[in-house]
Amino acid sequence: MNFNNMIYAEGAGRNTSKHCLPGTREHILSEIKTWIDSTGEDVRQVFWLNGTAGKGKSAIAHTIADWFIRRGGPGAFFSFDRTREADRWHEKIFTTIARDLVDGDPIIRRAVANVVRDQNELRHTTDVMRQWRELILGPVQAAAKVVIAPVLIVINALDECGGARFREQILRVLVGKQSTASPNLRVLITSRSLGDIHEYLDVASHVRSISMDDAVHVSVESDIQHYVSTQLKAVEGFTDEDFKRLAVESDGLFEWARLACDYISDTDLGQNPRKRFEAVLAGRSEKGTHLLDQMYRRILERIICEDERRQEAILIFCSVMGQVIASLEPLPCTALAAMRQHFPLASDHYQVEDVIRRLGSLVTGTTDSQIPVRPLHASFYEFLTDKSRSNTFFVDVSLARKNLAFASLEVLKQQLHFNICSLENSYLPNSDIPNLGDRVKKCISAELSYSSRFWGAHVGTLSVEPPLVEEVRMFFDDERLLFWLEVVSLLKFVGGSVATLSGIADWLTVGRSHIHNH
Repeated sequence: MNFNNMIYAEGAGRNTSKHCLPGTREHILSEIKTWIDSTGEDVRQVFWLNGTAGKGKSAIAHTIADWFIRRGGPGAFFSFDRTREADRWHEKIFTTIARDLVDGDPIIRRAVANVVRDQNELRHTTDVMRQWRELILGPVQAAAKVVIAPVLIVINALDECGGARFREQILRVLVGKQSTASPNLRVLITSRSLGDIHEYLDVASHVRSISMDDAVHVSVESDIQHYVSTQLKAVEGFTDEDFKRLAVESDGLFEWARLACDYISDTDLGQNPRKRFEAVLAGRSEKGTHLLDQMYRRILERIICEDERRQEAILIFCSVMGQVIASLEPLPCTALAAMRQHFPLASDHYQVEDVIRRLGSLVTGTTDSQIPVRPLHASFYEFLTDKSRSNTFFVDVSLARKNLAFASLEVLKQQLHFNICSLENSYLPNSDIPNLGDRVKKCISAELSYSSRFWGAHVGTLSVEPPLVEEVRMFFDDERLLFWLEVVSLLKFVGGSVATLSGIADWLTVGRSHIHNH
């Protein structure tokens, strides 16, 4: 049976580049592996690994998932990403996990196929409790009747799900009695210990909780020293004592160690590595999140020029990062630049690449203009959007959202046209058109794809003002609406287009009512 019609979150899977460095985190990795293979009625089936940002939780999750899959066990990995909130991954988590599980076990595959055949709506329902019970728990129980072997589900970065209201349903599933109904099922969850997550997971009797903040200091320090020595081995003039100093000052934060190593070894920053090393350690007195903030400020202050153009450079940086953060889906540099050319103010039409290429230790997509740009770590996102932490480098996302609303409408105005993929026959369904995917990729630019899917979401975040209302009105006054419907069909976003039109109707209704009342 073909499971491709089941909703799937693209990009939520494993990433081998995010593994723990060999020889590090061995104690916690061994503890999790032992838990996975443990048998008996007293085994807790959910393992919650929590801790503050930068402790290396995601690296452990990726490492465990890859180890389990490589040894042949049926498993699934799902990692949330705050930059993909618009994709509503919280509604796709269990269909995605189910699709991954069927690849690892023929019995689970047959069981899921039977369920979907009898209850086809499970492919698309937003009822995550039913999806868990029918698509995951039932098939896992069926497999356990034949072979008693662990089935592992890893849910990484649950705190990046998009908000407490989105996490609530998932948490209810994981703490309910149904989550323990199959003794061979193991669920590993990683997250920060946010209030709502702690409230659900810390008190459940079948959940085992370990905080990375309580890890043995000597063990973590040794791991970080090994990591630092590996990262800086090609830089001349450093000794084991230097590596130990960095490890001691890291406060157990692997992310701080990574940033420190990148900063010390980056020849583009000027000075020699030894001076950068001493600068990193000089006056270092912060702990935890504040320690990361200090490193972010140091890196940004070195990147941004210190001459009379400094203030302008900071404004440009904040504007570009505002666009990156406010985008509802990560976009590559080329698409970010194309969108920016349609920002309302001409003063915002500078080169995105000039800013992004200097942020190699902070964001992705700095060396390849086709790779989506996103913060490498959630803590950088939080640093930039919290004025009390970032100060000069504070990013006002609300301004970026307004710019993106106008830019999206302008992209639609300029790039939409009849038969955008030059299809020879308009009577064939999309499924019968050969190489349609290649045509879509060639004919529909990244910025047009983005604008077609998200213009309504951006408009809906703003107040109803005459200039924006006029742009929206023009969208509905000509053939652009029909061309847009063709594009969303080609992008398989027809369902989303209905939500877009409904949202715009509500936006206009509420806005007019507000104007009338005032």
